[in-house]
Amino acid sequence: MNNVSYDNEELLSEVRQDMAEFGKDLQVIAIYSIFPEDPDKYYITDYIWGEPVHDSNMDIYEEELEIHKKELETIKFTKHEEMNIEELYTKLLEQAKTI
Repeated sequence: MNNVSYDNEELLSEVRQDMAEFGKDLQVIAIYSIFPEDPDKYYITDYIWGEPVHDSNMDIYEEELEIHKKELETIKFTKHEEMNIEELYTKLLEQAKTI
């Protein structure tokens, strides 16, 4: 069985953009998937933002919190992991190199 590498340039680009815009400490939740070619290994294939940070605008915070709760529902049955966006970026780079 050949090891599969999972290189997702689009996802890396999105992560780089979010990191530049919102900083390295942005909390995210990495979402893992399994591919039939390599059923023993999980790959990060997407991410959502972590819980919104409370700021001065309560309306926006409440709205973002509702969206966040809905997103959490959609990943309830998937493998996922909380981390900051810099950790996510590092893991994605390592994942792209896996051979």
